[in-house]
Amino acid sequence: MIIRVILFFFLMFLFLSFIISLFSAKRIIKQKDDVFISILIPCYNEQKNIRNCLKSIEKTFYDKKLLEVIIIDDGSTDKTADIANSYLKTSNLDIKLIKGTHQGKSMALNLGLDNAKHEIIMAIDADILLEKETIKKLVSPMSNKNVGATNAVAVIQNPKSLIEYFQMIEFSLNNLIRISFSKTFDNSVWFFGAVACYKKSVLNKIGRFKTDTLTEDMDICLELYNNKFKIITVPDARIATVAMPSVRALFKQRMRWYYGALQSLFKNRNLVQKEFQSLPIIFLFFNQYWWTFFAFVFFPMTAYQIHYWWPQKTIEAIFYVFRWFSISGPFYVLYKLPDWGLNFLNIFGVLSGIITLIMSISAIIIYKAKINYKTVLCLFFYFPYTIIQDAIIVLGVLKYISKKKKYFID
Repeated sequence: MIIRVILFFFLMFLFLSFIISLFSAKRIIKQKDDVFISILIPCYNEQKNIRNCLKSIEKTFYDKKLLEVIIIDDGSTDKTADIANSYLKTSNLDIKLIKGTHQGKSMALNLGLDNAKHEIIMAIDADILLEKETIKKLVSPMSNKNVGATNAVAVIQNPKSLIEYFQMIEFSLNNLIRISFSKTFDNSVWFFGAVACYKKSVLNKIGRFKTDTLTEDMDICLELYNNKFKIITVPDARIATVAMPSVRALFKQRMRWYYGALQSLFKNRNLVQKEFQSLPIIFLFFNQYWWTFFAFVFFPMTAYQIHYWWPQKTIEAIFYVFRWFSISGPFYVLYKLPDWGLNFLNIFGVLSGIITLIMSISAIIIYKAKINYKTVLCLFFYFPYTIIQDAIIVLGVLKYISKKKKYFID
């Protein structure tokens, strides 16, 4: 009962932030087109992606004379360096290729910083495609001296399998939450560093990218916040990224993400006391620790509930499982209210399901996700995907507690 109540108020807070953000005044930013930018692309075995990433930079509307592109090959064992070398020979971009020794993404970015000529730094993952206005829109808020970083809105490009469609919905929902927080609280503490803009002087002030967490982007975000800089998520700066093609690949990526987030929060735990009156910070910490706790109690709690209410007849058991693992469950509870009566478990369970559905559909529409029968199917059966996410959290925490190497790229 307690867990259901906390879950409901957690979702209600996100929902209210989303509603408030719809009525928030749009941030007016003076566009600048004459800013020099150093673009850093850390790579490790990115032969499938690096060419398309460079093409997307070349196709942007930003003046190419103002850009320098630094590719940091972090000890790749594939043809990443060969492809990059081939591309720079024929490109109109100012491209440099620097060799690293596979010390991880943070060290690769710092190596790029050492060779960057300009104050504005844009870090781009090699599997990212930029939309044509993205660079311009990300750089514009940097004219404000209080802004330390900006980041973009990520969408999954060309999903094919069901696991990729699930990730498409997840990314859309995450975008909705990040933008809602950025607009409602005028500071985005939920940072996605696949494409992000920084000021070189600010990065040097806070000690640059650190190697003691698996998620350097979240660590940098908290460091910036700790030093009174604003972080802005730009809602119309869009990027496309590739989804993990299999459950195994998804586990590997998300375990690293989740444990790295816990590392970053623990490392910057002084923010909880220092910024006690800052609701976004308090909620960020609560969010991460709550879902960690929830993931560990979810499996025994769910197993107990399923066993407790398991029907005796086979046909009833089939429909029971169907309702458990689909969005039809909350609506079935509504249908049975005359027979079952109203209680707190019903209220919180049904409302939690409906709030999640409304936010998911809104996110899909707002961020123009691909809509077809697979989208509908994954939305209807989204609950099994959340089970995968909970398993990732549990296994990620257990795995990385004993992990010796702390490289971001492994």
